[in-house]
Formats: sequence, C-alpha cells, structure tokens
Amino acid sequence: MLVMSDFFSRHLLMEEITQLKVYLLESLNKFLETLAAYLPNILSAIILIILGIVLAWICRWIILRLGVGIDRLVSAVGISAAQVRLRWPVAVILGSVVYWVIILLFLRAALASLKLPFIVDLLGRLITHLPNLLIAALFIAAGIFFGNLFKYKITEGARSAGIRQAADLGNLVRLTLIVLSVVAGLAQIGLDVRLFEQILTIVIAALAGAIALAFGLGAGSTVSNIISSRYVRKNYQEGQQIRIKDMTGEILEILPNGVILETKEGRTFIPAKLFDQEASVLLDNESL
Repeated sequence: MLVMSDFFSRHLLMEEITQLKVYLLESLNKFLETLAAYLPNILSAIILIILGIVLAWICRWIILRLGVGIDRLVSAVGISAAQVRLRWPVAVILGSVVYWVIILLFLRAALASLKLPFIVDLLGRLITHLPNLLIAALFIAAGIFFGNLFKYKITEGARSAGIRQAADLGNLVRLTLIVLSVVAGLAQIGLDVRLFEQILTIVIAALAGAIALAFGLGAGSTVSNIISSRYVRKNYQEGQQIRIKDMTGEILEILPNGVILETKEGRTFIPAKLFDQEASVLLDNESL
C-alpha cells in the first residue's frame, strides 16, 4: 500500500509539472505572438522618434547658423545685448523652441503608432494650445526686450539732457511695456483680462499724471537750463572770455544745461538760464 501511495503521489506531481510547462509555453507563445504583432508599431515609433530628433537637430543647427546674420542685423540697428539684457542670443532661444516643438510633434506620432490613446490625447491638447502659448511667450519676451531697450535709450537721452529723473523715467517706460506685454500674453491664452486691463489703465494714467506733475514741478529749472543752453551755443564758443554777473573767465565747456567757466577761483559751473536772467559780455584779450 505504501508503494502504491508513493507511486500515485509521483504521478500527480508529474502531471502538475506537465500542466505547468504547458501553461508556461502557452503564455510564452501568446507573448511572442503579441510581440510579433506589436513589433512593427514599436519599430515605427522608434523610427519616428529618431527622425524627430534628427530633424529637430538640423532645424536648430540651421537657425543657429542664420543667427549670425540676425546678430549682425541687430548690431547694425544699434542694439547690443547689454542694452536689452539678453542672457542668450535670439537665435539660441528660437532654435530651442523649434527643436522642442518638432520633438513633441514626432513624439505624439510615435505614441499614436503605439496605440496609447490617453497620452496621445494629452499631447494633442498640449500641441493644440502650443501656438497660443508660443505667441503669449513672444509677447512677453518682446515686452521685456523692448522694455529694456527703451529704458536704456530713454535713460541715456535724459541724462545727456541733464534730467535728474532719467533713471526713474526709464524704469517707468520699461515697467509699462512689460506689464502691457504680460496682459497681452494672458489674453492670448484665453484668460479674461478685461477687468485687469481697466485697472491697469487707471493705474498707468494715475502714475503718468503723478510723474508728469512731479517732473514738471521738479524739473522746471532743468528744462529752463536746457532751453537757455541753445542760446549760449549760438552766441558763445569754447575758449572765449566772458563776463556774467560778477564772474569773469574762459569758457571751458558748454554743457546741455550750463557752462563750465575757468575763473580766478577755479572751475565754476554756471546754469544756462543765468544767461537769460543776467547780462553777459564777450571780452577780448585787450580788455582782460
């Protein structure tokens, strides 16, 4: 009986092992069949991704090569990277944007070939909104670019005119352009910014009025000097000897807002408006 029991136990064990082998072989066959059926899709996805990377790299390379001409054009216009505070050249930024757009397009096609509808739908929505996002980014980038550029130009021009509030004026122009570009960018992606636009209009008008009032009150003397300086330039030249009020000396330099006079006491700055308020005399060498 013991021998018979041991025999049946071994027989049952062999049957279980055989069934397990059959199950494993069937599972392996199904996996191989599925893989064989899916392999063309995998290969096409890999090929699409490789093609996308190659095409994106080529397009970025072309843009970077053309970027040399862009940099020359920008320099010819008189704009430098320091004036607009560019961390990267324009061609590098544009090349990177084009590179990733092409990658996303080919990645979506590759996932579509793999029949992954959820991810394909997600990427499809992203790509659908991508043009608006890019335009919004361009609006903001343009606002920063021209904001920094006009800040530099206006500040330099105001300083050369002798305006003390030159830096504040440049910062105001820069901030205004950046805020307006951000509002335009938000409107481009579909956000309702009408209320914000109304508030922004009121704030800008109030700031402009306050600054204009402060500028008009505080810069009246500066403006008067600038206007009077034109009279000085028409009637006097550097190197001439003049007398104005109780000062006599040689004109060393005619500034946009005044005159530097070499007197016995040393170099003296005379505001240009003083030439309108006081009598000035052009002296010759014999009268000295």
